[in-house]
Amino acid sequence: MKKRFFLVSTLAGVMAGLTVLVAALCGAGPALAQQAPATEIFGGPGGNPFLDEAPPPGARVIEVHVRSGQYVDSVQLVYMLRDGQTIAGPRHGGEGGELNVLRLDPGEYLTGISGRTGSYIDSIEFQTNRHTSPTFGGNGGDREFQVEVPENAQAIGFTGRSGEYVDAIGLTFVPLRRRFSSGFDDAPQFGETSLSGGPGGAVFVDGDIPAGTRVVAVRIHSGSYIDSIQMIYNLPDGRVLEGDRHGGNGGRGEVFRLAPGEYIVGISGRSGTYVDSLRIRTNMRTSQLFGGNGGNTEYRIDVPDGNQGAGFMGRSGNYLDAIGLTYDRIRGRQDRFRDRNRDRDRDRDRDRGR
Repeated sequence: MKKRFFLVSTLAGVMAGLTVLVAALCGAGPALAQQAPATEIFGGPGGNPFLDEAPPPGARVIEVHVRSGQYVDSVQLVYMLRDGQTIAGPRHGGEGGELNVLRLDPGEYLTGISGRTGSYIDSIEFQTNRHTSPTFGGNGGDREFQVEVPENAQAIGFTGRSGEYVDAIGLTFVPLRRRFSSGFDDAPQFGETSLSGGPGGAVFVDGDIPAGTRVVAVRIHSGSYIDSIQMIYNLPDGRVLEGDRHGGNGGRGEVFRLAPGEYIVGISGRSGTYVDSLRIRTNMRTSQLFGGNGGNTEYRIDVPDGNQGAGFMGRSGNYLDAIGLTYDRIRGRQDRFRDRNRDRDRDRDRDRGR
């Protein structure tokens, strides 16, 4: 079956939504509810129309709730906000059927739906960037449907019609977050390292970093453990953007500042139930040790060669439970700085070999 999508808002509308998103991140004012673009709708002719509003900037889908039996009775999304709180979107459809919950892992996002339909949505599957869900619903329906969001986008809501059942369905979508664009080409790169630490805490991932932003400092609160961590950035126009603070309110605050041309290449320390200690490693030096002397496991996390740490990821509550890094490619002046260091080291090695 040919895969189709249809933008119900113009390119200008999409760009306006992105402008509001960046303005909200930069502290220009409160974020307003935005109308996200939507795909085509598939299903029967009945039911009342619905269209989910875009969630707050930085929110991500963590669960899909589907009630189903012979048909798909209802669908609903659950989101995690940037501060770790969870909110449920509106439920579309009736109260019948058995509840099924599809949970998304960190870094996983919705990319499409498929199934069978007649007068109602008879069955549905959810596609993510990692896998396809089981089939929810019955065996009926006289035609298949498939909906995909555009490339480099993620589904963030539902659209369609519903009553006692889900009559028709489509998706709303937004551009992929955590695309740390360098501005040098059309293929921005990003990634996430592994995590180190304990099993507790709520998941977090730094995201929505505007293009051209540079890490200039890391704020750490610590005592016996690492209480909290926070990235601080410089925007291309020179303004300061503070990332989310991950962790609790305790500990003594300290700031590790990066020099021009300096960037984060890794972190290390010790951990147990929480992250007990932390060092930050850059292309120029290693920071002092933050935190306490406990922890039964040493950890070391490095970003891949040619990349720089762009944000934190992990789990947190009253303390920092687990930690990792997001990263993007090194570009521009930092590339030249790295190349000068590489050339200097090569010349030094050549001189030693004489």
